[in-house]
Amino acid sequence: MKMETRKMNLINWLTTVQEEGVLEQLEKIQEEFIRKTTALTQSDQEAIGEGLDQLDNGDYLTRSQVRKRIGQKLN
Repeated sequence: MKMETRKMNLINWLTTVQEEGVLEQLEKIQEEFIRKTTALTQSDQEAIGEGLDQLDNGDYLTRSQVRKRIGQKLN
């Protein structure tokens, strides 16, 4: 069975569900899925931390500085 067909079957079934417990379980599955798919990897967290440290130390380029460097590389 194709994925789109399976999704539509689930959607159609979901519209008929009347049991509160089933809906609660589905919401937990949804929350867990969202948590897993939006979680940052350890390397992402480290890169963000490094970037924040650089900002705190004043180690950054302004927009105009970035544009100037890019312009120099392109010319």
